[in-house]
Amino acid sequence: MPTSHTATGSVCIVDDDEQVRRFLVEVFTSVGLQVQAIASGEEFIRTWHPDGPSCVLLDLRMPRMTGPEIHEWLRAHHPEVPVIFLTGYADVPTAVAAMRLGAFDFLEKPFNIQHLIERTQDALRRAAQSRADKSSGIAWLTTLTPREREVLDGIVAGQRNKTIAAALGISERTVETHRANIMHKSRTHSVAELVALVLANNGGR
Repeated sequence: MPTSHTATGSVCIVDDDEQVRRFLVEVFTSVGLQVQAIASGEEFIRTWHPDGPSCVLLDLRMPRMTGPEIHEWLRAHHPEVPVIFLTGYADVPTAVAAMRLGAFDFLEKPFNIQHLIERTQDALRRAAQSRADKSSGIAWLTTLTPREREVLDGIVAGQRNKTIAAALGISERTVETHRANIMHKSRTHSVAELVALVLANNGGR
């Protein structure tokens, strides 16, 4: 059973290998986590809905819909959910690309079970913190300068830095600085997460 120090939440395993799914369900159940196992990306997108702090363990290589393709869908629809990639292949370039796109971690099969559990719990702690930040509302908006708020409006509207800079009569470098400040104040790690945060709170109006 989980202790007070142990992260709680739900883990979703997306892997086309039935033995891997069954094994990981046993591992995470043994440490008191809720576990869901899904055999394909298509089924995951059709049936999965996060309920409380959640993280997703994605097999890198699957037929039809690959792990990176599922990750792309998650970034668009649930950017606050941490993703840990699982792979049986030593694919360093893919690992680097996944991390650059915001993956939480990248673990190679066969797993060090204790390390896998620890990294999953770390991911769930991040998810819980993200949910806590959101539930506290968007008080961070009040810390933005008028110019930062103008830049934020442009970001939420989907405008590029160049377009925002031209509209406000400032340089692209200045826009980048404002954007970095906004993400620091909002505790977001990507533009997608920032936009999702604002839109989830009715645009902060």
